[in-house]
Amino acid sequence: MEPQPARMRMPLDRAGMAVKATLLTLLVVLASVASLGASGGPGNGKAAGGKEPVGILVALSPSSRSLDQGQSATFEASVSSRGGFSGPVAFSATGLPSGTTAAWSPSSVVLSSGSSAKVTLTLATSPTTPAGKFDVTVTGTNGAVRSNAEQVQLHVKEVKRNFGVSGSLGSPLAPGVSLPLDLQISNPEKKNIAVTNLSASISNVVRTPAAVAAGLPCSSADYSVTQFTGTYPLDIKPGSTSLSALGLPPASWPRISMLDTLQLQDGCKGATLELTFSGTGQAN
Repeated sequence: MEPQPARMRMPLDRAGMAVKATLLTLLVVLASVASLGASGGPGNGKAAGGKEPVGILVALSPSSRSLDQGQSATFEASVSSRGGFSGPVAFSATGLPSGTTAAWSPSSVVLSSGSSAKVTLTLATSPTTPAGKFDVTVTGTNGAVRSNAEQVQLHVKEVKRNFGVSGSLGSPLAPGVSLPLDLQISNPEKKNIAVTNLSASISNVVRTPAAVAAGLPCSSADYSVTQFTGTYPLDIKPGSTSLSALGLPPASWPRISMLDTLQLQDGCKGATLELTFSGTGQAN
């Protein structure tokens, strides 16, 4: 057998021992920092010392509502005390679409430390509220203490309804004469309609056979139309009604006038005016 080389043990010098001690100390420090970070701090929503900050928490249900223009939607709000807060809480809502109001029942609550309360929020739209999706932000406040900004979505849907408009002149026209049109409005729907516009126009002038044979002219240029000047919207209930039945003064009704021109207007004698009516409205 071949002789094995002899193994020698080298003593560990003091510098090597110092390096090992330093590494051990560093590991202990890092472990302490990691332990401190896991035990608490700003990331867990608590103040120094593990205490929850004084505040108000608001939660709304459901997160969204859909409704037609002119309708209302309700949300249930849960209001809670945090961190020992106590006192009255008032509410506000921002981001409402035009023509929409917010009402709270009750209008405010009083919280004691650790307590909670229920509040109903009603968002009421109008027939003129624009259609679309709107983010409404709700907060509760007590002086400088403000709750979280809770957000819900209001989906306002456009409502299209059909209604009819008709009218006729009560007597013949003559040059320089103006006659009112007592428009008849019919609502076949089961809900009221808020009429927001009415208009009348002359679509055709039908001359008598004698005027046609004689070549006597008459056209819509011999007449003028004055549109309805009353206040909108008109609340039209299901069924039929008229401007006079709604109590609107004749001075506000549409009018058809025959102009008194320098041109020969014999072709307009006995002529029939064909009128076209249009309007827009929204269901309440």
